[in-house]
Amino acid sequence: MLDARREDLGHMLRAWRMARDPALLPGTMPFRGHRSYLTQLDMALLLGVSERWYRALERGEDRRYAPEMIAGVARILDLSPRQTAALHRGTGHQPPQRGAAGVRPDAALLDLMHQQRRVSWICDQAWDVVAVNAVAARHCPWLAHPDANAMTWAFSAEAGYQLRDWDTRWAVPLLTELRLAWQRWPDNPRLEEVVRTVRRESGVAELWAGTAEVDDCPGDEARPMYFPLVAPDPIDVHLATYTRFDDTALRWFVLTPVDASITFP
Repeated sequence: MLDARREDLGHMLRAWRMARDPALLPGTMPFRGHRSYLTQLDMALLLGVSERWYRALERGEDRRYAPEMIAGVARILDLSPRQTAALHRGTGHQPPQRGAAGVRPDAALLDLMHQQRRVSWICDQAWDVVAVNAVAARHCPWLAHPDANAMTWAFSAEAGYQLRDWDTRWAVPLLTELRLAWQRWPDNPRLEEVVRTVRRESGVAELWAGTAEVDDCPGDEARPMYFPLVAPDPIDVHLATYTRFDDTALRWFVLTPVDASITFP
């Protein structure tokens, strides 16, 4: 017999799904037709689970849903902080605790990001990706993943496919950014979690110990990245970071090719 509270949560989850426009999800345009809502199959495909497993969530069935799956549901459906907390608690998980909990880009910032014909995305203090434009979803599909975190991805084994000369051009600058942020926001538990995850990656402990004298990274330094839809060889890019005046909750990133003739299709 279904628990009444869990069943009610399932009803709310279905309503949230039906209200979500697939056109607002960068990188998901292979969805066919002109529907104005997401189906249960859409959700299952985006989450990497079976349709039956996702359907059980909306039915209110008491199963052991992974916290990553629940976080992915909240991200795909763009749930508010209160809705996200209800979904986590209703499935037996603690709601996410973040230093900038619930902070979202305003309409003006999102509009600027989506206007870019370059790879562009927005992160919070812990490098959790909160918004991406269509160009980023096409050329860096990992950014559009429901639980994408730019820093944990950058130090994962798969990052070497796109971040070329990783050991000499990317690792130390990124680690510098992470360490300085960790010191700057000591009360951000999500950032603490990201630091622990990164430090567990192969080779990072030695790199961390050997680069204690960190300094601010030059923002205009070009680094090679590989975009198979753009060029057969890696291209040098500038990674620029923008913030709103006196606002440390969100950061807007834009990747720009050094060669101005290179464009992202």
